[in-house]
Amino acid sequence: MMITLYRTDSAGAAHYYTLHDRQGQLFPVYSFTAAWGRNLSVSREKVYEFETSAEMDAKIRAILREKITSGYKVLYSYLRSGEMNDFRPVLKKYAVR
Repeated sequence: MMITLYRTDSAGAAHYYTLHDRQGQLFPVYSFTAAWGRNLSVSREKVYEFETSAEMDAKIRAILREKITSGYKVLYSYLRSGEMNDFRPVLKKYAVR
């Protein structure tokens, strides 16, 4: 999974927020990383770790809802087959056009 959100501020500066579940940690089975900033190559990061996939899924959805509500649009999304199928229409609805 990789989802990149994008918004511009009142001065026209771009702000990015990315979620990805690439193997960021050696031991936790369920984890994802959030990265944000004006330049994703030098962004801030936070790693989230969970006991279950349901907890991880709920946190991803909560973050996405919060960011979309605050004005972010979906710039890019990649979900594996069968992953978050019910949330795909939301990602499509808020995609940058």
